[in-house]
Amino acid sequence: MLSKSGIALILLGILAATVLVSPTTAQPAGWSGDDNLAFQLTVNGVSAAESDANNPIPVDAHEDINMLLEIQTGDNLTLKSGLFSMKYLGFNILEQDFNIDTVVPAGTTVDILNSTIPTSELVSFGNISLVSGTLTGRLNLTYSLLESPSENTTVSESFVVRLGPTGAAAIFSVSGLLTAGFTVMSIFSILLALDEFQQGILGAMKVRSAESDDELRSFPRPVILRRIKKDREKISKNELIERVRKVIENEWHPREEAAEMADKVSAKAPRALNIVGFGSKVPVGTLAKKLDLKPDEGGALAAALTDLGILQTKTVKVPLFKVMLAGATLAGSYVSWNQIFGGVTPSWVDVLLLTAGGLVVSVLIAYIFKWLARMPELGYE
Repeated sequence: MLSKSGIALILLGILAATVLVSPTTAQPAGWSGDDNLAFQLTVNGVSAAESDANNPIPVDAHEDINMLLEIQTGDNLTLKSGLFSMKYLGFNILEQDFNIDTVVPAGTTVDILNSTIPTSELVSFGNISLVSGTLTGRLNLTYSLLESPSENTTVSESFVVRLGPTGAAAIFSVSGLLTAGFTVMSIFSILLALDEFQQGILGAMKVRSAESDDELRSFPRPVILRRIKKDREKISKNELIERVRKVIENEWHPREEAAEMADKVSAKAPRALNIVGFGSKVPVGTLAKKLDLKPDEGGALAAALTDLGILQTKTVKVPLFKVMLAGATLAGSYVSWNQIFGGVTPSWVDVLLLTAGGLVVSVLIAYIFKWLARMPELGYE
């Protein structure tokens, strides 16, 4: 057990050790670096160390960026080189390295850079701003102490620049207009795709709800027609007319018009087989349009040809690719809007990951809708 005198000696030793350890000198506000080499990079009068995504440095896209670099040395060193870069969405738009290779004694404070960056040449074309939003910049300085010239040390500082107008005015830059265009296009594509899915699901439900093939006197427009078997027997025109006549008489037309309509539809049968060639996939709506028939008339002809085994069907039209593309585009637009209005500084990896995430989600949704639009196989017997 320690005595009181022993405890006092231990505390005294700890205190002495604390006093002997060299404290780490904190850099002044707005300065970066370490005890040997401190520097202050000023961009348009604002210290780079004080900027971040929440406090970007405002820059006019049509004016130059003014840069001032001041250094302070705490030891004798050789300032070897520097590297300055600026990125947009993770892609370099400017990268400049410079060799210095100058011995700087301890206690030196000096400006080593007072220059401008022609912003308009980088991100503008005439009076048109090609880029609006946030850019990230970085400055690296490499030095070695005179007492250990082979050991290089790099100090660096990153900064964030807010380029161009903010708010609604940012939309009228090229990047803002492109983002707005892609956003509207993707939303419009999704709405159209949802409408097509709805038609496909309702069409598949109609096919599934039929208790027999005879009840399918007219196919819905989204039904996909196929032709995978060669015709071994010629189709009887009378047989086709009779099949179509049933549909017309029982569904849409007065009895006195049945014969005329039957002749009209049956006359299109040879051309229908040319449209639905071997190995092709043609929606009923497309077939009716190409034959200058009403959707119900085209559906009746398709049902008749399928009933005779000349055409086959097992799916309805679902816009899988349209949904996937729209989902990925909308996710990419979300990143761009955040970059323009929110001041976020995503890299191309962030953009790629979020876009891929939007693609995956849209694929899952699309395949759920495709499952809802399932239907039985017809005409394969």
